[in-house]
Amino acid sequence: STLNSAVFHCGLHVLVGCVLFLLIVSTLLGNTLVCAAVIKFRHLRSKVTNFFVISLAVSDLFVAVLVMPWEAITEVTDAWLFGRFCDVWIAFDIMCSTASILNLCIISMDRYWAIASPFKYEQKMTHRVAFVMIGVAWTLSILISFIPVQLNWHRAGEEEDEATDESCVASLNKTYAISSSFISFYIPVVIMIATYTRIYRIAQTQIRRITSLERAAEQAQNQGHGVNRNQQQHRPNDEASLKSSFKKETKVLKTLSIIMGVFVFCWLPFFVLNCTVPFCDPPCVSDTTFTVFVWFGWANSSLNPVIYAFNADFRRAFATILGCNRICSNNAVEAVNFSNDLVSYHHGHDLPQGDCVQVLLNLLFATQN
Repeated sequence: STLNSAVFHCGLHVLVGCVLFLLIVSTLLGNTLVCAAVIKFRHLRSKVTNFFVISLAVSDLFVAVLVMPWEAITEVTDAWLFGRFCDVWIAFDIMCSTASILNLCIISMDRYWAIASPFKYEQKMTHRVAFVMIGVAWTLSILISFIPVQLNWHRAGEEEDEATDESCVASLNKTYAISSSFISFYIPVVIMIATYTRIYRIAQTQIRRITSLERAAEQAQNQGHGVNRNQQQHRPNDEASLKSSFKKETKVLKTLSIIMGVFVFCWLPFFVLNCTVPFCDPPCVSDTTFTVFVWFGWANSSLNPVIYAFNADFRRAFATILGCNRICSNNAVEAVNFSNDLVSYHHGHDLPQGDCVQVLLNLLFATQN
C-alpha cells in the first residue's frame, strides 16, 4: 500500500511536470513568435496599435521566463529550492501578471477609441501617446510589486516571523491584498467590460442601420414591379433581413465574449481567493486549490497571442517565419484585403452588412491599415 502510494505520488508529479512544461513552452513560443513578427516586418511596426500587442507579448514572455519555471520546479519537487530568491520571484510574479492585465486593458481602450472615434484616433494616437500609455502600465506594475515586496509591506505579520529559505509562500496582509488586486485586476476588468460593451453597441447600431437601409432600397426597387408583388415579397424580405442582422450581431457578440470570457475565466478565481484568504483563518482554502488558480491566471499568457495577435497581418507574418506560406495561407490567412473597407468605414460611408461586421471585427483585432 505504501509502495503503491509512492508510485502514484511520483506518477502524479511527473504528469504535473509534463503539463506545466508544455504550458511554459507554448507561452514562450507563442509570445516569441509575436515579438519576432513585429521585429522582422516593418509594416507591423508601422501600426501604433501593434505597440500594445508587443508590450503584451513581452509581459507574457516575462511570465513564462521569470515566473512559471520556478513555481513548476517547486510543484514537482515539493520544495522551494531557490532560497532568498523568493522575494524577488514574488515581485516578478506580481509585476509580470499586473503588466499583462494592464496591457490587455490598454488594448481594449485602444480598440474602443479606434472604432468609436476613428478620425480623432488617427490624429491623436501617435507613437508618443502609445509609449506613454505603455510606460504608465509598466511603471504601475513595478510600483505595486518591487517596492512593497522589497520593503516587506506585503506579508501578513505572522508570516514575517515564519518565513524560511525552504519555502516561498506569500501570505498577503489585508491592505496589500485588496489594494493590489484592485489595481491589478478589478479596475482593469471593469474598464474592459465597459469598452467591449460599447464596442458591441456600436456594432449593433451600425448593423441595424445598414439592415434598415438595405430593406428600404429593396422596397424602392420592388415598387416598379407592382403593389401586389411588393406586398408578397415584403414579409419574407423583412424576415430574411432580421435573421441576417441577428446573425451578424451574434458574430460580434461571440467574438467579444471570447475575448472577455477567456480573460475572466483565467484570472477571476485567483483574485477572488486573493482577496478572501487574508480575511479567513487558515486553512480556509487548500494550497492545492490556490496553486491551481494561480496557474489558471498564468495560463492566460499562453492564450493571449492566439486572441490578440491572430489577425490576418500577423498570420501572414507567422506563415513566413515558420516557412509554411502556402499551407498557412490556404488554411489560416484570409485572402481578403480590407483596406478599402476600412477607409470607407473611417470616412463614415455605408458598407454592405457583412463587410461592416468584418470591418468592426478587424478593427477590434487591429488589422487596420
